[in-house]
Amino acid sequence: MKVLIVLDSCPVSEFQQDPGAREILSSLGPEAEIEFVQDTLMDEDDYGYVARIEKEGPEWIEPQKEVMERLPEADILLVHWHAVNSKMIDTAKKLKFIGVMRSGLEHINCSYAQEKGIVVRNCPGRLANSVADLALAFMIDETRGITRRNLRLGDRSLIEKDKYDDASSRPMCMLKVGLVGFGKIAQEVAKRVRACGSTVAAYDPFCADGVFEAAGVKKVSLDELLETSDIISVHVRLTEDTKSMIGEKEFVKMKPNAIFINTARAGLVDEEALIRALQTGQIRGAGLDVFATEPPSEDCPLLHMDNVTSTPHIGGVFNGMLVLSLKLTVDILKDYLNSQKDSQK
Repeated sequence: MKVLIVLDSCPVSEFQQDPGAREILSSLGPEAEIEFVQDTLMDEDDYGYVARIEKEGPEWIEPQKEVMERLPEADILLVHWHAVNSKMIDTAKKLKFIGVMRSGLEHINCSYAQEKGIVVRNCPGRLANSVADLALAFMIDETRGITRRNLRLGDRSLIEKDKYDDASSRPMCMLKVGLVGFGKIAQEVAKRVRACGSTVAAYDPFCADGVFEAAGVKKVSLDELLETSDIISVHVRLTEDTKSMIGEKEFVKMKPNAIFINTARAGLVDEEALIRALQTGQIRGAGLDVFATEPPSEDCPLLHMDNVTSTPHIGGVFNGMLVLSLKLTVDILKDYLNSQKDSQK
């Protein structure tokens, strides 16, 4: 069994020396012949690469030569952000399984792989804890003004301002949190804010009632969530149906003390409408890890507002992320291999 791993975000030589990665790969057994290729598609402009992949999919990519040379003999292909398009799939005559070390599949031509009988599996929820931590951090930062009131910044005038003397400048136990979407990340956010004593409601038309009940979260309509929440946090996958799902009419429905958090995708929100809502005081503030253009330009208004806390799309970035992703993917691969053995008995 030949396993080809195309690696980005980390040099191959460094990854091969990681004890955790070596242990995970050894669990595939001696029959697994593992070969690595260093991804070069993201070298020059990773922001641009990801943005275009999310908009257009993988077919525009010219496959990497080193990958194409090895694909004909590969039974298994494991990738992180490396695109897999029809040209690559046609070259991979022996390929049976594509393992994706992330939750999104925008960079994989899944329909063509399925047409060719190739199984594609991803890792939903792999970054749930990391993103949930950041969402909670934004909530606390925005309610208490930690970043902007940092004494090391030298602006002591903020100590006296009444910006944080409103209905949202309270302990989390006195605030109602509304979650737009209730998948794995939102469920982790719910655990954290409930531990802080917050009342939690969520909107997700695709989530079973039992999931809400088990989490101790009230299932509500989107309108009710927008109108009653002190903090609104978005956790929805970006699709054609969800694009700009939070826009001007949604911000109008929010409370004037509302804090808006987006650690998901910028395309879920009409950014111009968000800017207007923040500038006019329609909502109190925002915590943002994603922007319509990444990295945002220096003149982006969101970077110069005293009611916005922002980070450079770091929700899923942490030490050991790639090793965790590999473990989840290899576990899924082993389940697939075992199912194949069982079907041959």
